[in-house]
Amino acid sequence: MALGDAIDRAIAPFAPGWAAQRQQSRARYLAGTMATDGMRRYDAAQPGRRAASARPDASSADGEGARGRQLLAREAHDLVRNNKSAAAGVRQMVATIWGDGIAPQFTHPVKRVQQKAQDDWDRWAESKVDGQGDWYGHGKIGVRELIVGGESLTVWAPDENGPDGRVIGLEGEQLDGSKSYAETAHGRPNGKVVQGVHIVGAERVGYWLYPEHPNDPVRMLSTSSQYVIGAHVDHLYERLRYGQTRGVSWLGAVATTLRDLSDISDARRLREKIQNCLALVIQPGEGSGSPLGVQGVREGDDGTKPLGETLSPGMIVRLRPGETTSTINPQPSQGTVEFIQQELAGISANMVPYHLMTGDVSQANYSGLRAAMNGSYALVDDWQQNEVIPLLARPAALRRLRRLALSTGDKRFLDVRMSWALPVRRLVDPIKDLMGEIMEIRAGLKLISKGLAERGINAEDHLREVARMNKLIDDLGLALDSDPRRLTDSGVLQMAAGYIAPKGEGQQ
Repeated sequence: MALGDAIDRAIAPFAPGWAAQRQQSRARYLAGTMATDGMRRYDAAQPGRRAASARPDASSADGEGARGRQLLAREAHDLVRNNKSAAAGVRQMVATIWGDGIAPQFTHPVKRVQQKAQDDWDRWAESKVDGQGDWYGHGKIGVRELIVGGESLTVWAPDENGPDGRVIGLEGEQLDGSKSYAETAHGRPNGKVVQGVHIVGAERVGYWLYPEHPNDPVRMLSTSSQYVIGAHVDHLYERLRYGQTRGVSWLGAVATTLRDLSDISDARRLREKIQNCLALVIQPGEGSGSPLGVQGVREGDDGTKPLGETLSPGMIVRLRPGETTSTINPQPSQGTVEFIQQELAGISANMVPYHLMTGDVSQANYSGLRAAMNGSYALVDDWQQNEVIPLLARPAALRRLRRLALSTGDKRFLDVRMSWALPVRRLVDPIKDLMGEIMEIRAGLKLISKGLAERGINAEDHLREVARMNKLIDDLGLALDSDPRRLTDSGVLQMAAGYIAPKGEGQQ
């Protein structure tokens, strides 16, 4: 730029405006060059041979979903039906996320209100809420479809006693994705329908749903989709991008790998079968026939078909002079098992720990299993707290509380708060894990109620039962090794602070 500066200085006294324009143009050029150079520092942003296989097309969450959601869901369902690794992985994920159910534990300052709300929920949740199973069975299928199909829907219908008494579970295939259009009112935008979901502002006001699965062989109801008010529908899916309206299968990132591994396993099994077959190649001498005997030539045989000679068990072959034989003994390719294990490890990183999905603990050790399980708990927390509870469990509990307030006329049920009893987590080393938890509780870092809720136990009911058992033990004058009020964990007698000895204890 030295020459350009000299020219600017030379013309500035005679044409200052021109000189200023030249300087501005040079500044814009320099800024653009610096921006381009900075962008090119990202290897992934550079075009070239290494990026030839990439497809960084501009897209949105709904745009990508519209193109691939249905095919991904169908591919995932086929994998779960026919691929043992996919089937095992999905089963383990459902068992870890939902288990025996995620149940609400209601709290309210008035004990009677809290207890009535809890009793009403328990009575309803344990009934046949969808005509076949209870609420926890319905939730299991919903979570499974969330993983495999990418989304599930719970439609609420009234029963003979009021609203929200019966549930209908739907797969994502029953949400009419063909309906997508913008709405206008008085010439202005007034909402939109995105792949069957009616949205006005930020609220989902309705869904276009097929009353029966569109692929059912026998259908009794209308084959066209029907509009259902959004207040009656709970839509369960994982939101991965802003503006995403519907979910996609969680197996999308691993479906191709699972399919390829299935093909590799089939090829390996076929190779093992071939190895167990002895193939004999006969090389007859000049002018001699086969030592196994010449069979009649079939009509239309032009010499390209396999020979008709056969081998039988225990057969002894006598060769003619000049004839030789050789056997075909195929050898397995090296590293197949290691390659499959490596690929399955990558797949399991997106689902559940490797040993849970494959059942293979041949190379596992204590530290590895513990690290794998502790790492997977973070994913489980994410799925439970950000998808399953806010989109499936909490809406159901709130509906039942609103119905209870409506039927009793007591608005206090609308103020009932809730915590959640989660599925029990199986510990790799229960002793060490429990000791760590006890230390957290003793230090005040964790509440007993929190520890009990993590095991799917209602804290208040459990502690009342503990008090009842302690009273019964005291009335019977028992001294159990499991009673921390009397004995330490090493069996030494102790007198806990505030402990009142039963009548007669300590007297000679």
